[in-house]
Amino acid sequence: MQVWSNPLLDEFKRTADPLADDCIRHLIAHGDVASANAVLARLDTDQPWPADTPAPLVAYLDATCTLPPDVDMARIHRAQQFFTRFGLQFGVSLMCRSLPVLYAGKQGGAQVLAATGQLTNRFERRASETLRFILNSAEPGGLDAGGKGLLTIRKVRLMHAAIRHFALATRGWPQTAWPEQWGMPINQEELAGTMLAFSTVAVEGLRTLGVDVSKDDEEDQLYLWKTIGTVLGIIPNAMPDDVPSAREFWKALERRNFGPSPAGAKLAQAHVQFLQSQLPEIAHGLVPDLMAVLLGRQSAGYLGLQESHWWSWAIDLMRWVFRIKRKLANSSHTAQSFVEAYSQVLMEGLQKHWASADPGTPFRIPDTPLHPVTRPAPAQVHVEIQP
Repeated sequence: MQVWSNPLLDEFKRTADPLADDCIRHLIAHGDVASANAVLARLDTDQPWPADTPAPLVAYLDATCTLPPDVDMARIHRAQQFFTRFGLQFGVSLMCRSLPVLYAGKQGGAQVLAATGQLTNRFERRASETLRFILNSAEPGGLDAGGKGLLTIRKVRLMHAAIRHFALATRGWPQTAWPEQWGMPINQEELAGTMLAFSTVAVEGLRTLGVDVSKDDEEDQLYLWKTIGTVLGIIPNAMPDDVPSAREFWKALERRNFGPSPAGAKLAQAHVQFLQSQLPEIAHGLVPDLMAVLLGRQSAGYLGLQESHWWSWAIDLMRWVFRIKRKLANSSHTAQSFVEAYSQVLMEGLQKHWASADPGTPFRIPDTPLHPVTRPAPAQVHVEIQP
């Protein structure tokens, strides 16, 4: 099994994404912020690029337009079909476990997410765009040539580079200069952790919800997200070989990076309010309790979440769902059908939010003057992605 030592993870923490970072630096240095934002705005489309497109952008577009040639597409399609089969349960696990657990990253992770939410002016836009990225990539056909997933990944990856550039080049982002001990913003350790949050951590959420997941299905989900991670710029050394190794990586991340922070608590509160806005008022109490159960006592505690005083922490999720079902539904449905019913309402609400005429302000690199901060150069790691 792979060993995730502190020196190795420290190296990941200091490593960014040279391909995307070079592209953003070129766009800003040889044009202006407006031109860089114009590029971000069209990255998730399949429109042809003009002949005078800058060479670093062409290199970036070529590197992110297809999957590596050795990818097992049959396995990708199998994982995507499994994701679709349990789409509602995945939606609940992602929104109530995978996304909020990332707010527990107290050394840069939550701070970047909070600041990015401020840049978009509306938390819900950032949260729903993250879920859209997941769904576009994990749905059948999303990673095929020209698929929505590949288009979305190339945009998210360059957005990450834009955030890194602004965080390191500006004093006071969002309040003080970026602390050197946090490593690079959106570094390889955090990217790998996010990949695991959407794969093995999400699968554990499915099991908590009562879904029977085989070892093969879990390995396929990890393989799917390792493939997504490759296109997203995660280096090969940061990829766990299998699920047991992925679990050890996650334990190391929890030990090194997780803890309470004002940014994490603020994000969790905004996340709860966002999900509650997609549900009938009578079901609002469902959100914080379900998040607390799926996150587990320690991670939930970091975010200021706890189960309702009506039940003790030891009550398992299925018993809890039956009690809520009697209060809300007054029906003889099973616990799983109850979860499906309310997750359907939740996912429909999110879809309406995406289709809204006023979906919020999209991510843009701020056009305020940049005040350089002296920083050591990021570690350069050779990343090879075959077009």
